[in-house]
Amino acid sequence: MSASVKSLWGAAVSALRAPLAALLLAVFAAAPFAPSAAAATPPEPARLGPKDKALVADIEDFLNGITTLEAAFVQLTAQGSYAKGKFYLKRPGRMRFEYDPPLPYLLVSDGTWFIYVDKQLEQVTYLPLKKTPADLLLRDSFSFSEGLVITRLERGAGTVQIDIADQDDPDLGRVTLTFVREPLTLRSWTIRDPQGQRIQVTLMNPLYGLQLDNDLFRFVNTFRGPPRQLD
Repeated sequence: MSASVKSLWGAAVSALRAPLAALLLAVFAAAPFAPSAAAATPPEPARLGPKDKALVADIEDFLNGITTLEAAFVQLTAQGSYAKGKFYLKRPGRMRFEYDPPLPYLLVSDGTWFIYVDKQLEQVTYLPLKKTPADLLLRDSFSFSEGLVITRLERGAGTVQIDIADQDDPDLGRVTLTFVREPLTLRSWTIRDPQGQRIQVTLMNPLYGLQLDNDLFRFVNTFRGPPRQLD
């Protein structure tokens, strides 16, 4: 991440009204929270056996096979904040988080920008999609080997968890992806930064392959104030 994005990120977070708002933006934004004072430990790749590698390949195939996804979601933070709403995804490039009232937040990816909207404050923030972790999931082809390191793979009772980190910038934190095994589907993801902040998003009753209107992934700014743009 460029120094200008990091400095603007800090200013944007300071302008938000509550810690939950910063966490919402961190779900798929440029970086979870502030960078640590000391450099984070470089990620150490997990030792994967042949069965593990085959499972990783199956998960990559599953993620690449997603064209559209619609689900309810529940979002939890380590501080106990709770939110829920609807999630929409359309590859490549499009995503939408609609938060249920009374939360006034909306997150939209339109294929070019990742957009954070606070409807109550009438504030809009634009980030280039390709400079956010959302691009990893929304690009045409997903691969764990493209700038990512798998630091842990753990099988549970009908589930599998994969911890991933950025290969070149461990200060971005870690992400845990949790999948249901039979049938293979994405259950949740958890983002953790070097300071131990955590946010978890769990998908409820996901539906794949539906026809989703492109208008879901468009945002027209009708607010009076100028939008903020982080580049």
